[in-house]
Amino acid sequence: MIGLEERSVNCDAGRELGCSTFCCRLIVRLAPGEHDPGNEGRSDKHCVDKDQKSGWCVHLDPTTQDCRVWSRRPRVCREYDCNMDPLLQIVLEHGFVDLTTLVKSRRATASPERRVPYRHGKEE
Repeated sequence: MIGLEERSVNCDAGRELGCSTFCCRLIVRLAPGEHDPGNEGRSDKHCVDKDQKSGWCVHLDPTTQDCRVWSRRPRVCREYDCNMDPLLQIVLEHGFVDLTTLVKSRRATASPERRVPYRHGKEE
């Protein structure tokens, strides 16, 4: 069995399936004692900021769709597996509008499950 530290979702393949990088729009709560890697010199918060216009994490590069703080990203981002999140199925089936609509849709929809492929080997 591949350990969590050796398994990561292939985000490029997920975007091709239609995930719309929805994980980067979720609320990222920081663990106790953890700091936002892009929050130099500002007071600590308990969550990573979102871009007010797009709703994406402020660390997501909108052009490349890559995380700007990948090697220093918060623990919850390192451990998150979209394949274990039932909201992924809604996004793959209906697209992403906003987080509120997504959660409401989850209550009303039962879709066949699809998964984003994993990369094999350690994360970079």
